[in-house]
Amino acid sequence: MDADRGTLRTAIYCTGDDLLSEARPNARRKVTDAELVTLCVAQAIMGIPSDRRFLRAARRQLGHLFPVLPNQPPYWKRRRRLADAIEWLVGVFVARSPGSRDDLLLVDSTAVPCAQSRKTVKRSVPGEAAGCGYCAAHTRFYWGFCPHGTFAPDGTPREFAVGAANLAVAVARPARKDEPAGGPHLSQIRQRIESIFWTCKDLLTLERHGARTLAGLRERILQSFLCLAA
Repeated sequence: MDADRGTLRTAIYCTGDDLLSEARPNARRKVTDAELVTLCVAQAIMGIPSDRRFLRAARRQLGHLFPVLPNQPPYWKRRRRLADAIEWLVGVFVARSPGSRDDLLLVDSTAVPCAQSRKTVKRSVPGEAAGCGYCAAHTRFYWGFCPHGTFAPDGTPREFAVGAANLAVAVARPARKDEPAGGPHLSQIRQRIESIFWTCKDLLTLERHGARTLAGLRERILQSFLCLAA
């Protein structure tokens, strides 16, 4: 199967249409839950954090797939209501992936900034939950969060959690008997985990999420991880 955008959108829609329960009848609602979840994934693939800009682009590029598209207020309201369903679908796609049974797991963290200037930090809604951390990739301090993830080598997300940027995670394990004195050589494995996070941050715009609330940040992270898992 070709891993193209159209195939991915089709897989998301068919899975959601089969597994998501039907919403209560509503004469004003012309977009199904499966279609809206598919739109969320399309937004992550297209790399457009702004809902208004994405819906304008979707009318031009995806109109042949979605005859009816919601406006911006109904779109983000439905996405918020479906956040738990999106998280559940991540687990569905993970369970169908060979990576869900892999014994080798890769653990790493990445930066998800919410603000750079002090003025923005003060008026930021996630300010009370966020923290100040250091991003080695960009050689700078930032205000925001730090997702910690466990992945299979093929990129399958097995577990992930989000904490403030100033919270560190240490992994403790006993040394293996066949390890060299200086520790295992991890350069090749390191490239794998860096590639996974690069996919989330660059291709799926996790770093440029555009969220202004904690709930919005959760939705944007779930969008990216659903796309990655699928």
